[in-house]
Amino acid sequence: MAMVKHRSVGYLKTGEVAELLGVTRQTVLNWLKRGTITEPERNPMTGYRLWTEKDVERVRRTLREAE
Repeated sequence: MAMVKHRSVGYLKTGEVAELLGVTRQTVLNWLKRGTITEPERNPMTGYRLWTEKDVERVRRTLREAE
């Protein structure tokens, strides 16, 4: 039987967000650095970005408006 890795429900990694948007992880990081998109909330213990589906939709909306 295959093992399934579980993690906090509702949060995505930056790489997963990039995949959903059809870009590379580095592109997402560049957008964040330039201020093209806003930073998601971060885990106060680890500093990791806590991307949600709402964040992904906000990024999509921002990118459509910039076209």
